[in-house]
Amino acid sequence: MKVAIIGAGLQGLCTAYYLAEAGVEVTVLERNDGPALEASFGNGGYFQAECPETWNQPGILGALPKWWWSSLGGNRKDAAKLLRTTELLRLLPWGLRFLRASNPETFFRHVALNRELAQYTLECMAALRRQTDIDYAHRACGCLIIFRSQGALEGYVPLLDHLGENGAEWRRVDRDAILQSEPSLRPIGDSLQGGILFPNDESGDSYRFSQGLAEMASRLGVQFEYGQPVSGIAADNGGVSIQAGAQEVRADALVIAAGAYSRRVAASIGVRLPIAPAKGYSLTIPLGDWPDRPRQVIADMGVHAGINVLGDSLRVAGTADFCGFDAHIDPGRIDYMVRLVETVLPEFAKVMDRSAIHPFAGLRPLSADGLPLIGATGVPNVYANTGHGGLGWTLAAGSAKALADRISGATPAIDLAPFSPLRF
Repeated sequence: MKVAIIGAGLQGLCTAYYLAEAGVEVTVLERNDGPALEASFGNGGYFQAECPETWNQPGILGALPKWWWSSLGGNRKDAAKLLRTTELLRLLPWGLRFLRASNPETFFRHVALNRELAQYTLECMAALRRQTDIDYAHRACGCLIIFRSQGALEGYVPLLDHLGENGAEWRRVDRDAILQSEPSLRPIGDSLQGGILFPNDESGDSYRFSQGLAEMASRLGVQFEYGQPVSGIAADNGGVSIQAGAQEVRADALVIAAGAYSRRVAASIGVRLPIAPAKGYSLTIPLGDWPDRPRQVIADMGVHAGINVLGDSLRVAGTADFCGFDAHIDPGRIDYMVRLVETVLPEFAKVMDRSAIHPFAGLRPLSADGLPLIGATGVPNVYANTGHGGLGWTLAAGSAKALADRISGATPAIDLAPFSPLRF
């Protein structure tokens, strides 16, 4: 059996690796010059395994006018979320689906489904660490979510109670417990109202992992074709033909794993994937000899920032900009991200080398209902593995292993029916 995969980000790489393990001949087509150079390159590095929230939170409709207002003129400099006016009409069909899924019942159910897939991903990642020598700065460090508003903290608890009924491990911590477990937060202790600790969550550098996994996949015979943008696809009961660059690739099956661009790729063969690009920014900052490195992943719900130690660097992630496929780095948004560092870790901000900050912007592939799109598309021999939004790192290995089993004829260890691209 021969399978072609479009995209060498986390989803494509993991799918290629697991298919090759199953004895499938795999060709990966990637428009960039190497693996994981877009959204998989600079994410927050956080395995959000216990509470992998969707963005379809109840009450989101009331927040949209604020997002839009924040996108206008001088408001942009201090906005965690931006929604360009020009995107409102383009996003309308997707947005209506998004809002339909933003009710408490659907939200709770979908977060629980994502958690099941995330827990399976943790199992897959543990197996990969045993089987390979990939060094991706893995830490079994847990995650601490901090709140500057008592109301926000209380509003978060019902979701955790629901997840706890499904096996999630978490505990509520007060200000003293936060500062005892995370001394790096002592300078902002007076602003904290409490927090939630997820002791089993993990951390790791997705780019380093992707580089290592691409090498392991090559050893298994996976053929990588870089610098090969796909310009055409034809599918029938006999297989799939893909025009990539100057070559034509013929395969028995195709997996679309092109991140935010999956919608465009799929549309060329009549497949509708309700995905919208949501740009996120991150900063990678050398830690130098700063002594108070965060011990856990820190998520500050008051300023919507994620703080994570990856090797000898600090990764700061945040923002959600709905600006279409514009992936360029806006200096104003980088200034905003630097201010987040000053707000969460003011002592580090005083000593960090600002000339050594590495900024990044990537497009998250956000599905309309918050669940990824994994499985058959309805077009013969064409599958999807995309739409993971901000949970691509959290769900990658589990999504890929389950899909690879499905394609190769094995029984997946997790039910993929809720994630079917045909559910819309």
